[in-house]
Formats: sequence, structure tokens, C-alpha cells
Amino acid sequence: MKITMEMSKGAYEIAKKVYSEQLTRNEGKIEINRATGMSEGSAQAFITIFLAMMNGEEYKRAFNNATNKFLLESIMQDYGRDSLEVALNAAQKHIDYYSTLGKGNLTGFQKIVNEMRNSIS
Repeated sequence: MKITMEMSKGAYEIAKKVYSEQLTRNEGKIEINRATGMSEGSAQAFITIFLAMMNGEEYKRAFNNATNKFLLESIMQDYGRDSLEVALNAAQKHIDYYSTLGKGNLTGFQKIVNEMRNSIS
């Protein structure tokens, strides 16, 4: 199932509750599925990616560029420049990880990361 931007917007609001410890990861996954129709597996991945971005950690799962850009822009809007820098570092770690898999490079996502880095420097 394709993850729509509407699903991503709903999932983001719930993922923020997981980040602020208002919900557990499992509760968040179930709530995202119930509220947006996103599969529980994709909902779990969404939460994992968001938390990794907020903590500057490498992550393995990938989303489409529209969702990636939305996440980064939303982090900037909701948490500020410092959190965006942390999220961009996590995104770069993901791009670097993906390039080692032999499946090509995430050039579109790299462009988004570069543009956002330039916009805050």
C-alpha cells in the first residue's frame, strides 16, 4: 500500500506523542493504523525513523522523498534548528548506509538534505 501524505501527516502527530512518552511505540503503531489506515508495519517504521531523526541515529528503513522532506520540515517547525541539524545528521547516516547496499544511491533524498542544510547554515 502506498503511504500518502495524509497518512504521513497523521502518523507524524502520533509519533510526536511517542517521542514525548505520552504513548508507547506499540500504542503509537496501533493508533497510527487506526487513525490513518497505514499498515502497522509501516507505522512502526515511521515511528522508528522519526525517533532516529530526533536522536541523530542511523536507521535502516526508507520512505519516499515527499515523506522524508515532510518529516524534516516538520521537525524544523516543531522543534527548531538544533533538532533539524540532528535530524539531518541521521538522514545522512541513512543515505550513507543505503549506498553500501548495492541498490544505488538516494540522490533525491541527498538533494533534500543538502538543500535543507544550506537553508540553515
